[in-house]
Parts: sequence; structure tokens; C-alpha cells
Amino acid sequence: MRSIVGGARLILLAVVIVILFFLVVGIFPVVPDSMRVRMVKRWAPRLLRVLGIRLDVKGRIPNAEAASGLREDGPGYLVCANHISFADIFVLDSILPVRFIAKKEISKWPIFGLISKHVGTIFIDRSSRRAIVDVVEVMDKHLARGENVLFFPEGTTGPGDALLPFYANLFSAAKPAEYNGIEVLPITLKYSVNGIPSTMPSYASRDLFTVLKDIVRTKNVSVEATILTPIKAAAYDRRTLCAETSRAMAEALGWPDATAAKAEALRAKLAKTGTEKASAAE
Repeated sequence: MRSIVGGARLILLAVVIVILFFLVVGIFPVVPDSMRVRMVKRWAPRLLRVLGIRLDVKGRIPNAEAASGLREDGPGYLVCANHISFADIFVLDSILPVRFIAKKEISKWPIFGLISKHVGTIFIDRSSRRAIVDVVEVMDKHLARGENVLFFPEGTTGPGDALLPFYANLFSAAKPAEYNGIEVLPITLKYSVNGIPSTMPSYASRDLFTVLKDIVRTKNVSVEATILTPIKAAAYDRRTLCAETSRAMAEALGWPDATAAKAEALRAKLAKTGTEKASAAE
């Protein structure tokens, strides 16, 4: 029975992806941004339903315009979320349309790469320091236009039951906060099966297609998305902003704050090194 249901969902998903492909390639380039974001928010929940994933949202987006995808009275949100599954994209777009930051390799994926380009994904070459600077500038421009921009501060896919240390680089996009009031909007994700927390949807250590098959064949898969209180970026530098975002998300998830633990380990190492140098000098 599981195989039949899973097979039916995979077929339906393939049909939906084909429709989505022609939608983003043929229609997105010729419609206004406001219509594009409305279409994204309409289609994202449908993809979750096809996958058999129920979305439970806790909290709300404080600014209604930002929740619709385009804010006219100020900058969009710099959204941060923990990354667990390929389904995260549909989950987050169901809550508020965003421009995702993704590794450049995704742009070369068959079908999905082309879809990603046409929905406005911002690609980054993580191996290049200059690329980070360029991407931050692009992020700033979209935020200033009132669009929401999302990145996964862990920099990779997490296991689904723990946060990884955050990277501070892309928090630099909040640098213009002194004059445009950018806020970081943390959103936490936690998947469950039959109401029990599960790491099954994570593709941190498994290939994407295997995870996809497991999801469509499993009953009662759900994801809890918790919208946290926005953090005013003007109050912090990028490293402190990164640390504060990690603290808030770890607290909401009930998981250890890996960013704080990493910082503490570094301080202890530096202190030990300083003591050893002082002892050697004596």
C-alpha cells in the first residue's frame, strides 16, 4: 500500500513539476513582481500537499505586506532558517515569498536549476571570498526594494535534530540597517512523523531522491514552522547579529546553540594559547 501511494505521489509530483516548469519559464519573465510572488505563494502549499507534508505554522509575520512578498513602506525581511530538507523551500515560500540564496551548483541541475533561476534565486560561489561580497550587494538591492531574502546560516543541510554553527558572512546584508531599518526574521523548522520528531526528511547524509521516496511513502509527515520575533539589525554588528539569531532559534527549537558553543571553544583555545606563550616567555 505504501508503494502504491508513494508511486502515485511521485507521478503527481512529476506532473506538477512539469506544469511549474512551463509556468516559471513562460509566464514569470513577463508578469510584474507582485503577480510572481502571489503565484509562488499559491503554488508552494500545493507542492507540500503533493508530497504529503502537513504544514503547521506558529506565530505570524508582523508586517502584512512583507508576508505577501513585497513591502512598499520599507525593506523586506532578511529571513534566516535552519536547513533540513529540500521541502524547506516549499515550506518557507508558503509562509512568505522570498528570494533564496543557494549554492551555484544548483543552477546547473536539470529542470530544477532552470526553475530556480526563473523564480529569482540568488546563486553564490561559496569557494570565493569576492563572491560573498557581490552576493551581499545583490541581497541589499532586493531588500531595499521591499523583497524578502532568505539564507540558511548553517551553510549546509542539517541533520534535522540539531543546529549547526552559523556563518556570519551573509548577515552583512543587514549592514545598511542604519538608514533603512532592516530586520532579521528567524524561522525555525522541525519535522515529525506521527507527531514524533523525525530526521527522515533530512538529506544531510543521503541523496535527494532517496529522501524524496521516503517522504512520499510515509504517512503523517508534518513540519512545524515557528516564526520568531524579528531582530532589529541596527543594534548589532554582523557577528553579534549572527550569534543572537542562533541563540533565538536554538531556544525556540530546544536544541543546543552550536554557534555559542563554537565561539566558547575558540575563546578557550585562545586563552590556552596565551597562557602557554606567557609560560614559555617566563
